[in-house]
Amino acid sequence: MKIKRNDLGGAWSASPTPFTESLKIDIASVKRMIKHHIRLDQKGVFIGGTCGEGPWLPESDMRKLVHASVDANNDKMKIAVQVTDNSYSKVLDHIKHAKADGADIAIVAEPWFSGPMKPECIEEHYLKIVDKSPMPIGIYSRGASFVPISVYEKVLRHKNVCLFKDSSLNDDVMKLALAIATETQLCVLTGYELGMVKYLAAGYHGVLAGGGIIIGHLTSQMVNAANEKNKEKLNSLQSHCDKINYTI
Repeated sequence: MKIKRNDLGGAWSASPTPFTESLKIDIASVKRMIKHHIRLDQKGVFIGGTCGEGPWLPESDMRKLVHASVDANNDKMKIAVQVTDNSYSKVLDHIKHAKADGADIAIVAEPWFSGPMKPECIEEHYLKIVDKSPMPIGIYSRGASFVPISVYEKVLRHKNVCLFKDSSLNDDVMKLALAIATETQLCVLTGYELGMVKYLAAGYHGVLAGGGIIIGHLTSQMVNAANEKNKEKLNSLQSHCDKINYTI
């Protein structure tokens, strides 16, 4: 069940979801979207996230999205699916469906409606999920300070956690993730596409960009430039990505 870091590191896309005019999952467009990401040299695609309308999708539509994506992918990329919810029991139900539908990784972020929770309750929420999940887990920090560093310290070391998408913009989280990655097979990806250079230069293993469907080929080149320690090329590619993102 464990996925090696070499199979995950690189450029990823957090993809939007194609809909028909009647707001049904557009299966044909989903399949074209997946093939488009393959052409962009993406290591993986993250579907059903906040960029992909996942929090608003009925379970039946989410499953159609996963089915169509897996079918079109033909094992070319890793398929990660957002499974976040307000209780670990609901998250585990989503994970069961994601596994049955052929996804590779289940992505868990902070509960949508958490309210005031003690650190030990947040820790229990995450550990129940990673302990009981029948498939590999990716952890997503969406940028809020909701999850204490002490919780990430335990969860990111868990044998069932293979990936961390870091959009926290928190240097302490960055240092922790890199430290854990030196001791484990954890793959650390930055989700901050307006400042990828800092994280790739620091040692992150790739990018998981909400704009990946547009800038994915450039982010793939950025990962290669980081591996070559070519800071000038990294900065040039970041500027190119910024122009595209701000134009759109």
